[in-house]
Amino acid sequence: MRDLYMWAQLALAAATSASAINIPRGENGFVSMPISYKSHERPLMSKRDEDNNVPLFNISVLSYLIELSIGTPGQPVKVAIDTGSSELWVNPNCKTSQSTAQYQECLTNGQYDASQSSTAKDLDSGNTIPYGIGTVEIEYFKDNVALPNSTINLKNIQFGAASQSEDLNEGILGLSFGSKPPTADLRYSNFVDELVLQNVTDTRAFSVALGNQEASNGGVIIFGGIDTGKYTGKMTTVPIMGPQGGEKLNRYWVQLKTIGMTTGGNSKKYDNSATPIVIDTGSSLSTLPANVVSAMVRDLNGSQDRSGNVIVPCPSSNTDNASFDFDFGGVTISIPYRHLVIQATTRTCILGVQAASSSSVMLLGDSFMRSAYVVFDQDNMQIGLAPYANCGENEQTISSKGVNGVEGKCDNSNSNSGGSGGGNSGNGKNDKKGAATGLSSSMGSLALACLTACVSFLSMQAL
Repeated sequence: MRDLYMWAQLALAAATSASAINIPRGENGFVSMPISYKSHERPLMSKRDEDNNVPLFNISVLSYLIELSIGTPGQPVKVAIDTGSSELWVNPNCKTSQSTAQYQECLTNGQYDASQSSTAKDLDSGNTIPYGIGTVEIEYFKDNVALPNSTINLKNIQFGAASQSEDLNEGILGLSFGSKPPTADLRYSNFVDELVLQNVTDTRAFSVALGNQEASNGGVIIFGGIDTGKYTGKMTTVPIMGPQGGEKLNRYWVQLKTIGMTTGGNSKKYDNSATPIVIDTGSSLSTLPANVVSAMVRDLNGSQDRSGNVIVPCPSSNTDNASFDFDFGGVTISIPYRHLVIQATTRTCILGVQAASSSSVMLLGDSFMRSAYVVFDQDNMQIGLAPYANCGENEQTISSKGVNGVEGKCDNSNSNSGGSGGGNSGNGKNDKKGAATGLSSSMGSLALACLTACVSFLSMQAL
């Protein structure tokens, strides 16, 4: 019994010590959040691509989610991060999911009930948001939005609660432009805007590491910050362009200089591959010029089905050193062949690209993002790009001057070598009770667990 009391005292001391060495990351003007992912079956089409053909394959794709806590008391809700749209909305109609599995996944993401929140405000207005696959009708509310595992609680955030949705089994956190001129797409401040307005981050900038398909865990998104342990070389920035192709909305448009292929030590560039293109975490596939996709099909001895899916040989030892190379001028993101391929069936593989139609928006979706570390900087109107790697964690604030030239800590041996690791929610700049480092947090959790177990055991003994 004395030993049990001793262990309880040690556990309590460890928990106290761990909490005493908290490092409030958010005090430096950034907040880091883990990205989890879910694999689910869905037709192989881009979210924004209008394609009326019936796809031949339902494949496993990944959704990249973060968790928010909405209302008072907080109601946990998971939403998909989307750099291709601007609004936060929750409560998809799970009954319209495309499969039983998606229906079950939808339910586990959580639902928001305004009637159960003492801080909810119904704004008596709404909107309809169309996607290439699926549409949502939302009613606007304002409520508090807290970031789990932190003391950050954003006040009076405007968002939508779905009143009707089709073919969407996840809510969405839109991370594109909000209400700040000259790039205002909304009449209200969105999530990225509010982080700055409520003094959580210094800049309207954030970085994303999705990690590759071989990752055993999720990625990390850092609002107001960058992790130099998630890329190789120097961060290179390219300008965000204005609306293209007759669009009126501002998006993360950049100029892609060339697309090429490397195999067997030989490299080639595809003709007429230069194009303005949007970097979009909300799209599973990348939409590229039709002539480039046709050239890829020829080079890979592949084929296109009637839905435009690019059927290619599955990765083997013959393709270990093959890559597709995306040159933005000053930085090239090379995607290993095995990371650009999606397994459709046991014998069939599909390339994670599709040919653009005359009405398509050129997109670099998740099939590109998994091989890149990307910084979306609205204040400086720049996109930062570097080859993705994983050599640990080294998070820091994005300065008002941006991220151009910021050196990554990884070498080439770490490139495309696994998951991007999980982030920890930090705390706001003026928050003096910041989250602990991963080490101290783990120690605290372990000590607390030990303490709880010891106390429970002692209580039973006392009975």
